[in-house]
Amino acid sequence: MARVTVPPSETIELCLSWLATRDEGALPSLLLSAGPITEDARYCILAERPRFVVEGTPFGAMGGRFSVRDTRTGSTIAAEPIDRLFDVLRQIERDHGRPPVSGQPGSAATLPFSGGWIGALGYDLAWSFEYGIPRYRERTTTLPDVWLGFYEEPLVVDRTTGAVHGDATAIAAFSQRDAQRTRPRFRAGALRSAFHREDYEAAVERVRQHCIAGDLFQADLTRRIEFDLEGDPRGLFESLVERSPASHMAYLGLGDGRAVVSASPEEYLRLADGVVRSRPIKGTRPRADSPERDRELRDDLLASDKDIAELTMIVDLVRNDLGRIAEPGTVEVGAFPSVLELPQVWHLMADVTAHVDARHDVWDILAASFPAGSIVGAPKPMALEILERVERSRRGFYTGAIGYLEPGGNAMLSVAIRTAEVSERRLRIGVGGGITALSVPSEEFEETCDKARGFLLALGAREDGVTVVGELDDGVD
Repeated sequence: MARVTVPPSETIELCLSWLATRDEGALPSLLLSAGPITEDARYCILAERPRFVVEGTPFGAMGGRFSVRDTRTGSTIAAEPIDRLFDVLRQIERDHGRPPVSGQPGSAATLPFSGGWIGALGYDLAWSFEYGIPRYRERTTTLPDVWLGFYEEPLVVDRTTGAVHGDATAIAAFSQRDAQRTRPRFRAGALRSAFHREDYEAAVERVRQHCIAGDLFQADLTRRIEFDLEGDPRGLFESLVERSPASHMAYLGLGDGRAVVSASPEEYLRLADGVVRSRPIKGTRPRADSPERDRELRDDLLASDKDIAELTMIVDLVRNDLGRIAEPGTVEVGAFPSVLELPQVWHLMADVTAHVDARHDVWDILAASFPAGSIVGAPKPMALEILERVERSRRGFYTGAIGYLEPGGNAMLSVAIRTAEVSERRLRIGVGGGITALSVPSEEFEETCDKARGFLLALGAREDGVTVVGELDDGVD
């Protein structure tokens, strides 16, 4: 493994330049840590030309299937029912995964990722697990619900030191910054929303009544906003990095004009050295231009009984999920609550950790905990069923998971919030919030607007509850 050093201040620009110059057919993936540098937002991972590509959906005439394509030969090497997904992924890892690498500091052994899976698991994959819940919403996209690439030669960039690790030829190409390059251009317009304000507020009240009746403690009600899109979604990603940087940003190029664009601040699962951690987020307040008002909003969030209760319920759910794969007595709750500062909002956050029982691997962890409790509710099966009835469309990749999984090693998956799907020249984003018996419908709708603001800023637009107001051109106006 080669290594060079670039100025740390240039790492983000070099990553974006690399992405902008990749061929769409190479299926480029970029996992980007943006915003303040911390130990958990330190590395960026770049990869292209995966050895294998996995695509599938839990639903279809045959009950849901997935395929595995060998990109070197173009042949399909597996096509099986979706409930066999994790077994087949394990087999690919046994046949092609690399053993852990030992070496000096800066070698693959000290990096978060040295090769393996990068991709996304959609929210609708939940129906492949244990819940047995009927579906009421039809598919409205050609995107799969599972997309994973098996990448063998990633580049790993350390924002702290400027060190770039990977193949020597790929590093040389990465390091050649084009000072004259222009941002990939895109144009978006013609907003369509599955939930206008009045409809969403009525749905909030339906969920709230389920909470009052004792069916639920809380549920995370979401809505989708859709735009026509022309041009290159990588331009939108660059605009997001500028306007709404987050610790777990991602661009996944799926080929054929399809992409997933994410600016998630939430950690779903981080696995390292046999310890798994989850950092659920609940509770939101908008940021303010005035420092005094901004502090007031932050303090109001910390003092909110409703938001603290919301986070407490989800922490308990995460503890139960991780307890299914943990060594007995090792599930622990760390800082509770802490405050997460983002460009457009404040959030409450908590840490839950566990030592993974040696009999289990990362796929078992996913089966035990997917989808993340913070974007479903509690109890999880009932929340899934009620949300399926109340929401207006399937979520797709939104509120699923995005990140990397190293065979037999590390894994990092974000919760796919602040996430958009691109296909068939359309851009679809999702926003939502946790509903409890104490929810006020109008305030819950406003919270979804606060969460959408980063994407709308990147698009150069604003929403008034029914339509988009503003010029939508290149995301920079």
